[in-house]
Amino acid sequence: MRYIISVADTGGFRAAAKALNIVQPAISKCVKDAELDLGFLIFERNPRGITPTNRGQQFIDDARQVVALFQRAMRASRQNDEGTTGHLIVGYSALATSQQMSPGLEAFQASYPEVQIEMHMMSTDTIMKSLRTGNIDIGFLLSHASATEPDIRQRPIWTTQIGIVTPHGPTSFTLDALRQLPFVMGLRENWRSYRNLLDQACSDAGIEPRIVDEAWDIQVIFQRIAAGRGVTFYPMSAAQSLPATLSIVPIENFKTDLTISLAWSAASDTGLLQTFRMMFE
Repeated sequence: MRYIISVADTGGFRAAAKALNIVQPAISKCVKDAELDLGFLIFERNPRGITPTNRGQQFIDDARQVVALFQRAMRASRQNDEGTTGHLIVGYSALATSQQMSPGLEAFQASYPEVQIEMHMMSTDTIMKSLRTGNIDIGFLLSHASATEPDIRQRPIWTTQIGIVTPHGPTSFTLDALRQLPFVMGLRENWRSYRNLLDQACSDAGIEPRIVDEAWDIQVIFQRIAAGRGVTFYPMSAAQSLPATLSIVPIENFKTDLTISLAWSAASDTGLLQTFRMMFE
């Protein structure tokens, strides 16, 4: 199943073999054997590459859930170095600040000290993909229409205004002032949902940010702002998490808020995950 899923994700046998670090004939044989057992083609082969058939896509979707369940079952049962059991892998967006996550995390750890919690920062899109594949158990992500899937449940847990991160100076910005400022933004490839939200918010406000620089990582964005390259949009709830050289200030008449949600796979929900979510109600 893992080989077939990799072929679907990478778009070809060669790319899947490279991703899994195995020889291509092994991948091809695995898929062919599975197709013989199933009695239908999983992939259509053509000169431009491969695409899942309708029945193949259903099989791939089911296979993802089986693999995700297996990985979660292994994590839940595996003993850690201290001999205790239970392991949750949590993905979180750079927009989900520790000030909002910490109370719930601390309450869960106090009630269930035997459960290990492993935290990984990742984009909202990566959180969604990782929930599907079972690489993470739950995520804190940006709630946005561009980041939804039928099998991924989401529950909003906090909402905050969007402000401007800048070197210490103004106590607020007007919309007119924003039109004159240079902006350092996250690369759309890694910040797709947030950039979509900002595109709509800026359009609604009648402004078009002058983007002079882009970066993949939030810490690099902060470094470039501290160096005087520009400013950026960021949630006001992050005020206590910024580097000492930066501050975040409100934008007058900027109406768009940002909402962070907890997300999890409906097909792979567990009692432990339900308990974890209760800490954020």
